[in-house]
Amino acid sequence: MALNNAILRNKTIIQEILSADPKFILNKVREKELITGREYTKLNSINKGDAEDLVIKLVDILINKGRQSEFIELLQDEKVLETYPKLEDVEWGDSGSTASSSSLSIGHGDHKTVVEPRKKTRGNGGRKRNRSESEEEVTIKKPCTVEGSGGSAETRSAGQALTEKQLMKVAETLGQEWEQAAIHLGLKNKDLDDIKAEHRSVAMQKQKMLVLWKRRRPPGKATAQDLLRGLKDLVDLPVDTRLLLTGMMKKSSK
Repeated sequence: MALNNAILRNKTIIQEILSADPKFILNKVREKELITGREYTKLNSINKGDAEDLVIKLVDILINKGRQSEFIELLQDEKVLETYPKLEDVEWGDSGSTASSSSLSIGHGDHKTVVEPRKKTRGNGGRKRNRSESEEEVTIKKPCTVEGSGGSAETRSAGQALTEKQLMKVAETLGQEWEQAAIHLGLKNKDLDDIKAEHRSVAMQKQKMLVLWKRRRPPGKATAQDLLRGLKDLVDLPVDTRLLLTGMMKKSSK
């Protein structure tokens, strides 16, 4: 109940803040699987000029689905705060305390989780945020030896984790062999069935497959190098895919 109050009490300001870039939060919510593919498609079809309407409907859907805990946690994510810095000023506690002074116990029955608010430090009119673990993990300092497109071994740094936009570019280079690629990357036939049932578009199926691969990787192990290594035994791997990943590795190593 406390969580419902937190969302409802701040609903107007949340909607106002998120309306500045509605597509970003929509994609983030979908990435976290807080809404279904059908809900995402319907919301994504709303005209660009109706940003506030999109956000209002998105928030209502999350409230009705009982996903308030995950939504609050998402709103405190480092990347989300970078896009919507005003979210740091939202008060989540029932007694008017900010997210920095209290945590929220949320859930139903015995299945409760605690959302620990992100700490904020203010000084000289500015804000400082502690570097999150996710940011620490994406940079791999230890050089790694990988097999290049020509078959020769070369030493490169692992670089940063692939972004959603980069995964989309990789997905575009894959053809009918994308299901074989999924198996090589450790996904199961059930995963493929679930993806196909949720997405009719083959393009979305390929992208969702790569997003799922990244989500299941250990921290810092979803780089272009890791993806290429996982696909190295795929006989039908498109040349364009190999060249794209190799190019991403070169850029991240500079």
